Amino acid sequence: MNEKLLASRKGQTSVEYLLLIFVSASLGMLLFKKLNDYFLNNPNSFVNQQLSSLKGFSDPNGNRYKKFPLRLPK
Repeated sequence: MNEKLLASRKGQTSVEYLLLIFVSASLGMLLFKKLNDYFLNNPNSFVNQQLSSLKGFSDPNGNRYKKFPLRLPK
């Protein structure tokens, strides 16, 4: 009788650990998706705001960088 009870408790512990892993993985994926949407995919996201602020440094003619003339003192 005790052996069957011990075996069922071991089985219950295994099931509990599997459920714990499943719930942890699900919460991790959900958190990653929410953070990904917040930081990357949103048009007003942090990364897109930083990239849009850097667009002012590029030339509207298609050149990669603005060119500033160097004025030397006479």
